[in-house]
Amino acid sequence: MGPPVCLRMIRLVIAGIIVYVIYRLSRFLFAPSEKILKSHPRGASRIKGEELVKDPCCGTYVPVSSAHKATLNGETLYFCSRECLEKYMKENS
Repeated sequence: MGPPVCLRMIRLVIAGIIVYVIYRLSRFLFAPSEKILKSHPRGASRIKGEELVKDPCCGTYVPVSSAHKATLNGETLYFCSRECLEKYMKENS
């Protein structure tokens, strides 16, 4: 006769625990995404770049540093080119 049912159940539970531990250990060792996430804090993953502004004349987004600037009614406006700036000023002056 074989071992009692209770002993077989205990062996099955122990085998399941061993399989689970091996699975978790292999994920920890071989999953590069987890290692990368642990080495970088959440806020540091964001890439810092220059602010973009929308040209009110043509709708193009332009970096602030290369935009043509004009002040109209106390508001600073940013344009992609001198032509858009002049066109907007003619239409809204």
